[in-house]
Amino acid sequence: NWNVNPAAHPEGLLPISRAAAQAGMKFLVWVEPERAVCGTPLTEEHPEWFLGERKPGANLLFNLSDPGARKWLADFLSRFIEREGIHLYRQDFNFDPLPYWRAADGPDRQGITEMKYVEGLYELWDELLRRRRGLVIDNCASGGRRIDLETISRSIPLWRSDWQCWPDNDPIGGQTHWMGLSYWVPLHGTGTWGARLNGDRRDTYRVRSAYGPAFQFSLFPYAHTGIRDDYNWDWHRRMLAEYRRARPLFYGDYYPLTGCSPAGDAWAAMQFHRADLGEGIVIAFRRPDSPFITAEFRLRGIEPESRYQVENTDSGEIRVEDGALLAGRGLAVTMEQAPDSRVFFYRRHVAADP
Repeated sequence: NWNVNPAAHPEGLLPISRAAAQAGMKFLVWVEPERAVCGTPLTEEHPEWFLGERKPGANLLFNLSDPGARKWLADFLSRFIEREGIHLYRQDFNFDPLPYWRAADGPDRQGITEMKYVEGLYELWDELLRRRRGLVIDNCASGGRRIDLETISRSIPLWRSDWQCWPDNDPIGGQTHWMGLSYWVPLHGTGTWGARLNGDRRDTYRVRSAYGPAFQFSLFPYAHTGIRDDYNWDWHRRMLAEYRRARPLFYGDYYPLTGCSPAGDAWAAMQFHRADLGEGIVIAFRRPDSPFITAEFRLRGIEPESRYQVENTDSGEIRVEDGALLAGRGLAVTMEQAPDSRVFFYRRHVAADP
């Protein structure tokens, strides 16, 4: 019923929000307001606001195409967000609305409820943003199933796909999502599991495949996925330190250095360049079936007349390269084994005074 459980949180969520603020963080709450279970209070008080067959325990769809229902929800969510001190409002949506929309329309009006429903969603978000200055809407929807031109003008997808919800997901999926979505959506995120990893090169490859402007590195996302007794905490800290260093660079210009392909015998590589800082990052993946050991990537945004300090975070090697070489012949990347990954940080080099 979208209310805070008083048994778990007798003072509501505001103490958590305040603690987050004191730690320099913002507070996100995850809500799924478009689904209700038949028989819960609101479905009994206002059955006209819901679509679907009324059977005990069945999922009902909150009808955002109904102006009265939408106004009630905007009022409810606005009060909830204000009262609990919420900075980021995540709206999830985890079931298929199409059968509900179709059942609501006659044969000669198919699509009308769907059209008005989607417009109602946009209007709801506009109203929430109007009422709560500084609110950020996190668009989840089973992981990225509502990323369109209208939603990205109002929200960001901090969880771009549910592909990463399973521990044995193929990291190529994360690489491909990252590369493809970055053409259109600068801010997005995903995550990876830590519970089953031990810090070898394959695990580093997996974690880096989930990098992006937002990143979740779960230790035990579910009760049945506890932390290993021999978990490699030093490796975990190194990964987090690398990510924190990389994150500001993901706000820069995006340059795909390979095609955006899910092929297992390919390399994938991308560059993010901050012209305002004179620095950037290159991330490269040699996928499991790739026969190629070395690749050269021509970097973009580089000033040919400048020199750049290039750091290989895996080997620790730091060298100074001519911009003309990096933009011309390119950055040479070698990986003897597959799968594997490399991260290079670079910055414009300023020579010391003699």
